[in-house]
Amino acid sequence: MLNNRKVLIIFILMFVDISLISIGHYLNMNSIILLSLLLLITILLISPYSLFLAILLFYLPWSPVMKFNAEDHSFYTICFVLYFIYFLIVNELEGKISILRIESLILTCSIFMYTMIIKLFFGNSFSLGYLVFIFMVILIPTYIKVYHRKISFEICIVFFSLGIVFAGLSSKILMNYSHMLPFIKVSNWETIGLTRLSGFYGDANFYSAHILVAVSGLLIIMLNKSFKNVVLLSILVLTLLYFGLLSVSKMFLVVLLSIIVIWSLVALISKGKITTKISIFIVINLGCLIIATSELFAKQINMYSIRFNMVSDISTLTTGRSDILSDYFTFFKQNPTRLLFGQGYSEVFNGGITDAAHNTIIQIIYQFGIIGSIILLFWIIHLFNILDKTQIDSVNKRIKINLNIFIFAIACFAPWLTLDILFADELFFITSLFLIGINYIKGAENV
Repeated sequence: MLNNRKVLIIFILMFVDISLISIGHYLNMNSIILLSLLLLITILLISPYSLFLAILLFYLPWSPVMKFNAEDHSFYTICFVLYFIYFLIVNELEGKISILRIESLILTCSIFMYTMIIKLFFGNSFSLGYLVFIFMVILIPTYIKVYHRKISFEICIVFFSLGIVFAGLSSKILMNYSHMLPFIKVSNWETIGLTRLSGFYGDANFYSAHILVAVSGLLIIMLNKSFKNVVLLSILVLTLLYFGLLSVSKMFLVVLLSIIVIWSLVALISKGKITTKISIFIVINLGCLIIATSELFAKQINMYSIRFNMVSDISTLTTGRSDILSDYFTFFKQNPTRLLFGQGYSEVFNGGITDAAHNTIIQIIYQFGIIGSIILLFWIIHLFNILDKTQIDSVNKRIKINLNIFIFAIACFAPWLTLDILFADELFFITSLFLIGINYIKGAENV
């Protein structure tokens, strides 16, 4: 997977870069953090465009600390948007692509004009996040259209996994220093002995959602690998599971178990060598044994027991999310105009709504309304139509492909039912990874 020399060089440079970020925050020296930003720009400029998504994903778990102060905007989003624009300009000047793709332009202009009108009508303000959103609406389809056949799903997943692991390790060290507390949120429920970690993210569910995507991607890759690679990937999976369990997220556990059950079925019906199947299940059983008996995982298992023992009704099961959704449904019922037109992608709360929806579907309806959500749906359809159409004749292959896609879809999007993704980078980057994953799954079955 990392046998390509240039990919390995890029990975080493990225490792040096995140080391600089960690050291800069450890020493509380902005000059070192600035140096890490300059190195990131250098990495982007010397990297092939096909590696761009993998680099994005590697840095995604680090994005909350890619800044000088906790209140500042992250260099991550700004840097990558500027690079996207650079990518378009350079390719346009070289005549490789045309930025004026009629479908993308029509949909982007429709979303822009619609949200602008709604903002002006309701008096909602503009923000940097809104401009980034509009840019990404046109940039992502253009990049995927040009490079979806050249982007390596395996490199994307491995880079993302390693980025998560390194961020988890760094955060566990840096959380011990008082000047890092504004960057690293640790949820302590001392009266019941519960501690939830979330890497550099302020939300344990956001953090564990990253891990679910990485784990599911690794499991899918494992189905097509030799015993040696299965062992190596399994070690990475176990490491990710350890950090995932530190979040003590109920959502993480439920989605993870769903993924493993379906993936085990896929492994059974696959036509691979019997020795490969046996090796996969040996590794799985060993992993389960390690998790069940190791002291490393015992504390986290006990914390999960505490969390589930706290459940007494639907409200405690969803940690208050059902109550919040009830407030949103009441708001929609009492404000049909807002239900129809939304807020125009504005980070504002109206009509008694005081909390984020903790559900991306509700968040989209609240921000775009029914009309705007339909426009956004057309954009999503346009994005998926970029992929090549593949004809699969074998029924067994079609079943395996669909199950693998279903596994990856659960990992990518099921957590969004408990999170507000609309204003996050994950909206575009995880969706892009899912598209590349579909290409990989279909291609792996036709080799």
